[in-house]
Amino acid sequence: MSIGSILNVSLNALSSYQLAIDVTGGNIANVNTPGYTRQRAVLTATGSVNARSEAAQISVKVADIERIFDTYTENQVAQQQQKAGYGDTRYSLLQKVETVFDETTGNKLNDAFNRFWEAWSDLALHPDGKVERDALLAAARTAAEMFNSYGDQIYDLQLGIDEGLKDSVAQINSLTSRIAALNKEISSLSARGGETNLLRDERGLVLKDLCRQVSCHWVEDANGAVNVYLPNGQAVVEGIGSRDLALVKNGQTGFQDLVLKENPQVVLNDFLAGGGKGVVGAYLDVRDGLLPDYEDKLNELAKTFMDAVNDVHTGAYDADGNLGERFFVLTDENSTAYARNITVNGAILSDPAKIAASATTARDGEKAAEIAALKDRLLMSGGSATLGSFYASLVGTIGRDAAAASRDADYQNAVLTQLQNQRESVSGVSLDEEMMNLMKFQMAYTAAGKLCRVADDLLETLMKLVD
Repeated sequence: MSIGSILNVSLNALSSYQLAIDVTGGNIANVNTPGYTRQRAVLTATGSVNARSEAAQISVKVADIERIFDTYTENQVAQQQQKAGYGDTRYSLLQKVETVFDETTGNKLNDAFNRFWEAWSDLALHPDGKVERDALLAAARTAAEMFNSYGDQIYDLQLGIDEGLKDSVAQINSLTSRIAALNKEISSLSARGGETNLLRDERGLVLKDLCRQVSCHWVEDANGAVNVYLPNGQAVVEGIGSRDLALVKNGQTGFQDLVLKENPQVVLNDFLAGGGKGVVGAYLDVRDGLLPDYEDKLNELAKTFMDAVNDVHTGAYDADGNLGERFFVLTDENSTAYARNITVNGAILSDPAKIAASATTARDGEKAAEIAALKDRLLMSGGSATLGSFYASLVGTIGRDAAAASRDADYQNAVLTQLQNQRESVSGVSLDEEMMNLMKFQMAYTAAGKLCRVADDLLETLMKLVD
């Protein structure tokens, strides 16, 4: 090996190990950076050996800066983000429903029912009593207002979910636009032989954020760009372009439907709803599934309660000897939202004498007792449940759903944590390992420097011989 060859070898080694030290330093600096994938300088031998001419020039170069990356684990983390986002959002929403129907604090619908039945019992004993009639109207108003409050709060939750969908759609559109922009940068750099590792790390984080919001999957093409698809196969990212989601109002439900902005005729709700399909999936499941079910049961309870009281009241006589009017009416007679619309008849509210408590004009109070006895009649579930037990079953169902949602959220987040730990064991930075690499590359760099000094000494000796 000539002195010039020794100098070239040492130069290549110095630059290669300097780069390796830089890469190792970058890993150490980003030990706490979310989504960072540790990198490694891939060293490879270069040069040749010719024994016949007694010439050798074997050096080293950095062939590549490699991401320590497990595609399968990364995809698992992203898919689990969907399930965790779904679980957290569903539990958060059901907690709000549970608060609406929370009977543990008292002064809720169950107590209102009990005061209502007791007021009729008191009126049965004193059918002419003004105090009893006033107390009955107060209890009736409370029961009706409690129904109204529950129905309104369920509806408000659905409207709140619509607002949440607006926020999610804005986030999704921002994320897909960012993915398309990153695709453009990655493809352009790759074509020029540039380094794309950090851009790929950023894109991986954005994809995980997108998965938390909405159900999707993606495929990476030959240029390094990822194409992102919704469950129905429609693309929201293709190469360097993205397609925005939008919301359109459903004329029947009054709530917002999800569509692609460029194709608003195709509603995506059915494709995006369902277990484990991100924040959007939880919103749609609760708004269009659980809440309408709870609302239907509450409306059934309100209608049966109203009809049962009215059936008896319209067959009874009031304090003036007239047949009774409907005790409860609807503020909107065409509505099927009985809970939100039930109210005490205004004519009765303005004149308590119109409360019909008697079976005859003799003011006997028998009909008041009959209404009070409705408490124990099997009016619900095909004649198998009382009004109170049906309501208790509804409250129990909501409690069980919330508890199940809590357990699912905890489980999905535990799985996500486990997968993230697996990801970190492969792609995360270990300070101990990086310190060992740093010492190894530093020693190699020092040795390469000594090799350069040897070449310098040889050259100096040769020059002296020439002199």
